[in-house]
Amino acid sequence: MLTDGRKTLGVFMNKAGLNFQTTVQRVTQRKAKELGYDVFYFFTVGYRESQNYYDVQEKTVFSFTPMEQLDGALVTPDAYDMPGFREALFDMLDKRAKCPVVCVRDDNSPYDSFYTDETMALRPLMAHLLDDHGFRKVCFQAGYPDHPAGSRRMKSYLEEMEKRGIPLPPNAIHYGTMWTRGADVAFEHFFGDPDNWPEAVVCANDYMALALIDEVQARGYRVPDDVVITGFDNVESSSLSWPTLTTVGQDYEQMVSKAMDLLHERIQEREKGITFPVMRHLGLPGNLEIRESCGCSRNYGEPRMRNEIHRLSKQISDIDGREVSQTYFDIELNAADDYQAIHDIIFRKLEDIPHLRDFYLCLFEDENGFAGHITPNARLVSAIRDRQDLGTPMIPFSRDKLLPSMVERPDEPQTFYVHLLHQRESTYGYTMMQFKDGETPSMFYLHWNVILSIALRNLDNQNKLKALYEERRRSSITDALTGLNNRRGVSEQLDPIWEEMCREGKTVCFASLDLDNLKPINDTFGHQGGDEALRAIADGIRAAMPKGSIPARIGGDEYLIFMPDCDEAGAEAFRQRFEEYLAQHNKSSRFVVGASVGTWVIRLEAGVSLDHCVNESDERMYQVKRQRHAELERHAQSFGVTRSRHA
Repeated sequence: MLTDGRKTLGVFMNKAGLNFQTTVQRVTQRKAKELGYDVFYFFTVGYRESQNYYDVQEKTVFSFTPMEQLDGALVTPDAYDMPGFREALFDMLDKRAKCPVVCVRDDNSPYDSFYTDETMALRPLMAHLLDDHGFRKVCFQAGYPDHPAGSRRMKSYLEEMEKRGIPLPPNAIHYGTMWTRGADVAFEHFFGDPDNWPEAVVCANDYMALALIDEVQARGYRVPDDVVITGFDNVESSSLSWPTLTTVGQDYEQMVSKAMDLLHERIQEREKGITFPVMRHLGLPGNLEIRESCGCSRNYGEPRMRNEIHRLSKQISDIDGREVSQTYFDIELNAADDYQAIHDIIFRKLEDIPHLRDFYLCLFEDENGFAGHITPNARLVSAIRDRQDLGTPMIPFSRDKLLPSMVERPDEPQTFYVHLLHQRESTYGYTMMQFKDGETPSMFYLHWNVILSIALRNLDNQNKLKALYEERRRSSITDALTGLNNRRGVSEQLDPIWEEMCREGKTVCFASLDLDNLKPINDTFGHQGGDEALRAIADGIRAAMPKGSIPARIGGDEYLIFMPDCDEAGAEAFRQRFEEYLAQHNKSSRFVVGASVGTWVIRLEAGVSLDHCVNESDERMYQVKRQRHAELERHAQSFGVTRSRHA
């Protein structure tokens, strides 16, 4: 990917539980550094329950990813629980991956995988409740019906109940969300009938368990005195809740470490020509964490509480500070009116992201400039390296490379987080962030990128409005047929500088032109022929006029040219070049194109008006036209021919 000589790994992950997410990031970063790989994290955000347009657009990361360029991929499929995401992920891998792929926390993929053995992990917890506590009225809070892990955990619950011959209560199973929403509905399901009040509720994950504990206690009941509630996953908050949560932990550290070792092994095998190894699927055991919510380990949390309160107090203070800084970042960034301003604001706000080392903003572009969609090419718009301002390099590069060669670090592996920047139907580009060694993105990472996406959309809309305004303005001052200025266009350019030119006594030239024989051309060759003649005059003017001139078509067959810093010699040179152009044009034209040209050179002074100069120029053009007409009449009469008055 990068041309620093190291192999490149891609890590694919959707936003997941904090413990799992940070473990994947921390372990892959450490192992990649040990093994000498560059790593790109293709990080997406999406929640099954949200169903919003932003989440849907996140799926474009799979078409954006230069999958063919990767040397290996580590994937966390079960984190992609939004409709269609997991399918899009595997479609990308199946069709485009030319490298080894290893999955984490997934036991149903066609690739190598490491996972918690869901069929076994819940059984020690069920044994603790059914055998140690002797419970018989045990219910299960499942996830949504098609959640893979939730379904396997429910299967273990059913098998353990059946193995002991314990009948299921009427309210045995309730399908939830695998998140904190819906605890009120779950409460009514499990506890709505006093005759079927459960002794324990086993939840398919900690989020649902913690939410149900809060709901039970909000209704005036106590856990574990009135009901036991347990979870699964051992998320960070499970040991900080009140009561602390009895749960089953997953050894993510070992899982990810083994996955990285196997991925390295597969890459080496491929280099040796071993392309079809036997896939490995290894389930790891879970860890039963017995705490207070099942009635055991009373006062489990008290020895840790003082330290946790101190830690959380500091974290809350940090969050409050970041919330304020994010608000101002949002305000300032959305007031930016160009890419330089966006870069300056980002660099100025680096103090809000103390763990960030490098930042790069890359925008997609096509032949028309920056595009609002994914393209093969990108441009580096903003660069910060080792927290030093590298400005707005505007370096173009192939999007497949992700970054231009200027970001290479030959002496050390690099770890970048890639995030697409999009709003509604538009995808503007992506950010590349590298954090200091051992650091991972904070909870504000997504918010920060969303703010930047919104700012890019606002800037894009501003640019479109400016372009529309400029198009309308240009059309109002431009002659549509010839592309020259119209009379208003001349005034718009000269009025602002006229007084200054008069004050400085500038010598300028005005030239007035009138197309000869327009009506006969129209009568003989139609209006298409007339338009052709009018454009030929315009082309001749462009070819003949000196640099800095202002040409215009100001009437049906009348033209005006303003030539700055032009004396009589310059005016004569213009006439000669114009006549030479027409002579050359007429050699291949189906009719002769000619024009009467009058010039007026003046040294401007106070009190001289633009209209006066145009009138003087017109008068000289009419003098030339009358002289030519008289000469042609005399020439015609010598042959006894009367010329048309339209000549």
